[in-house]
Amino acid sequence: MRVQRALALAGVASRRAAERMVEEGRVTVNGVTATIGQDVADGDALAVDGKPVEAEVTRTAAAFDTFRRY
Repeated sequence: MRVQRALALAGVASRRAAERMVEEGRVTVNGVTATIGQDVADGDALAVDGKPVEAEVTRTAAAFDTFRRY
């Protein structure tokens, strides 16, 4: 999952605002300044302005069984 989406899902900011935060150099992943579009894994330490962010990086898929009515 990309860093912008992880920040948005954690409730830090919207995806667009998170992009601006990354551009400003305020976001770090595992202690290294993040770049836009950088992938974040589940075990990575994500921080904004030095404060840790709890971002659950999971993916959920939903499958629906539909039928056609004749």
